[in-house]
Amino acid sequence: MARKVSKRLTAMARERLTPEQKRRIRKVQRFVLGHHIASRSRRGILVARASFGAGAYREAARQIRHVLSRDPTHPGALELASRIAAKQGAFTEAATYAVRRVESTQDPRHWKAARKLVGRIRETDPRWQPVIGPRKADHPYASGSSPIGSAAAPATASRTGRILYLVKESRPFLHNGFCTRSHETLRALVRSGRDMLGVTMPGFPGVLGVDEAPQESVVEEVTYRHLLPAAGRQLAALGQDEYVELTARMLAGVVARERPALLHVSSGHRGFESALAGNAVARWAGIPWIYEVRSFFETTWTDDPVLAEQGEYYERRFATETRMMQAADLVVTLSGPMRDEIVERHGIPAEKVRVIGNAVDISRFVPKPRDEALRRRLGLDGSFTLGYVSNLSHPREGQEVLIEAIAKLRAAGHAVTGLIVGDGPRRASLERLAAKRGVSRRIVFTGSVPFDEVASYYAQIDLFVVPRVNDRAARMVSPLKPFEAMAMRVPLLVADLPALREIVADGERGHTFRTGDSTSLAEAAARLLDDDMERKRLVDVAASWVATERSWTSVAAAFGEVYDALNHGAPTC
Repeated sequence: MARKVSKRLTAMARERLTPEQKRRIRKVQRFVLGHHIASRSRRGILVARASFGAGAYREAARQIRHVLSRDPTHPGALELASRIAAKQGAFTEAATYAVRRVESTQDPRHWKAARKLVGRIRETDPRWQPVIGPRKADHPYASGSSPIGSAAAPATASRTGRILYLVKESRPFLHNGFCTRSHETLRALVRSGRDMLGVTMPGFPGVLGVDEAPQESVVEEVTYRHLLPAAGRQLAALGQDEYVELTARMLAGVVARERPALLHVSSGHRGFESALAGNAVARWAGIPWIYEVRSFFETTWTDDPVLAEQGEYYERRFATETRMMQAADLVVTLSGPMRDEIVERHGIPAEKVRVIGNAVDISRFVPKPRDEALRRRLGLDGSFTLGYVSNLSHPREGQEVLIEAIAKLRAAGHAVTGLIVGDGPRRASLERLAAKRGVSRRIVFTGSVPFDEVASYYAQIDLFVVPRVNDRAARMVSPLKPFEAMAMRVPLLVADLPALREIVADGERGHTFRTGDSTSLAEAAARLLDDDMERKRLVDVAASWVATERSWTSVAAAFGEVYDALNHGAPTC
């Protein structure tokens, strides 16, 4: 047995594994060879665990299945089998192993983990929908199936023009791009005379650790109703299907009290979970609903880019997203590439999909003189600064490409610096890369910057770089920050992804470089660094375009047209 293990592990070590993965395999190899291990199951679990830790998931699955063929109720083997299956996106298999483990151990703690896996499968089952209550027989969906429960649908007529806007999170507690789009859209709609009410998903903002989380927040004329705001961390114990059902019931209560004419639902943390709740409530209440698709979240189930667009769970999430788009009365999205994806891959009729793009508050993001004291404090004086404003939480943002390009520009003799504004879990690894490339003193990581001070940091940037790498969301989702840079008259250099090319119009309002290619980025930046006239031309064209085409007022007007059309039964496109 030991020799077979040795041969297998040695062969695996020759595969395309990192030095750290090989080290972990060798450690287990030495342990197996150097100790007498009486249990065959234990030996098999050790080998499977080593393979799993090294990222050799198929080999790990093969090994653990061999153990279970001999000992089908071994708790340790069942637990590892569930983890291996989940890592590969095979959540039905993972849930099956987890339930078998509970049956074997009768341990309530094991049921908690199993229930979470079962919840993922149930939530993405096409036969499942949240339970709310019976509908009125005469509402527009009376011919279709309906959730069954104890609550009755609203008996009174809708208030003319009132809109409920369901968002996953909101200001004043967060200032990310998602909250910016929600808030600026709502604010512009309210200012235009629309009767709007924002509603956040259950548990927000308590999930952020906010003490004495309020039931309601009013921010710049916008009212947000918070559902179970103080229960955020307790709700984390729920399965995903249980959380969706809770959302639907809580939202139904708000609908019954507020009697809106229409429900506007934006993407949730997984995309479709807010739509699952919104669809159930809209059908129950007999009102139309809009699904605002802000990104494509099917790939976010894993942080492994190799596995992201494959496996059972990816396919289930994609199919659930499609069902929600089909169920909505209208789908709104952010860019032309996103609309093409929804039409071509999700199969939604083109006339049912409308683009209402991102925008910028041109009264807030106004060109301003550079604060030279701040520049000296940051250590940027006497240099040309390449900068990016973003969170440091997702690999798609590609800050590594920007760091590598700055190192190459410095090596070529250009007096450039970098400014990366924002914070997140990837900051430490990015700082290590800057140190490894010898530019840690030339790239400033600001961490989180107060929202009201962000404009001062934009003013420190000579060239705004969007270095996003090629993943599904990056290819199609239009970020907010380039519009803010345009309004601030900072020239743009972006990766040549479809959503970003749409923003810069292939050289009209900004330049592009080959996605993921730091050499291409460095070369494009060097050309712009030496061409003052081209940079001025870019900012003149971009500032004019963003002021006329990308204001939140125009976004509100577009949504207003959609609301009116749906409320009066007219075509939306």
